[in-house]
Amino acid sequence: MPAIEDTAVINVVIVGTAGQGVITLKRLIEFVAAEADYEGIFGSEMHGLAQREGAVACHCRLQRCQSENPRANIFSPTVCYGDADLVIGLEPIEVLRNAGQFSSEKTTFVVNERTIPPILVTAGKETYPSIEDIQNTLLGYGGPSDGVLFMNATDVAINAFSDAQKMNMVMFGFAMATRILDFDTDTCERVVRREMRDAETNIAAIALGFQHGEELLEQKKDS
Repeated sequence: MPAIEDTAVINVVIVGTAGQGVITLKRLIEFVAAEADYEGIFGSEMHGLAQREGAVACHCRLQRCQSENPRANIFSPTVCYGDADLVIGLEPIEVLRNAGQFSSEKTTFVVNERTIPPILVTAGKETYPSIEDIQNTLLGYGGPSDGVLFMNATDVAINAFSDAQKMNMVMFGFAMATRILDFDTDTCERVVRREMRDAETNIAAIALGFQHGEELLEQKKDS
């Protein structure tokens, strides 16, 4: 019989805007889970405005081993309200759009600080909230104090690889540092080499995001 932790369902919500690689990140997580022999892998993608820099949101639900109790297994591709274990935000305001629906006291947030103001903000009709206000709002949803983690993954990608598009891979490594996604390095590298172009750079971006994430978690622990 599988251990209880092996049958636990991991619910991940990934949000951002078109062009940031939200769907690529979601599918990579699923491919890595399949490579690691997870028995339950469900997901959904919502990207109707993807070609107009619109919001993109994906759900990914993983279960290493199916439970003998069928009620404990995954049957739906979407995360229930308040049931996200991990929210990966590639754009801060998109996290706020989804946090109230899917977060609860168990949710950990990993968020890219680089903002992409919506059209009403650029038109001067609305104001983009500060990163500090967004952090405080997420903390108010009741998660652990060290469960709201921000990093400027776009700057990391530009400085290390001269390529802002590698931000989603940096964020993948950042998310893995939380250990909610319990993937080993060898499995990730195998999948990236098989499924993605520019594999070595993508692998390096994941490793760099993981390193920054571990350093940030260590700082949170010491503070």
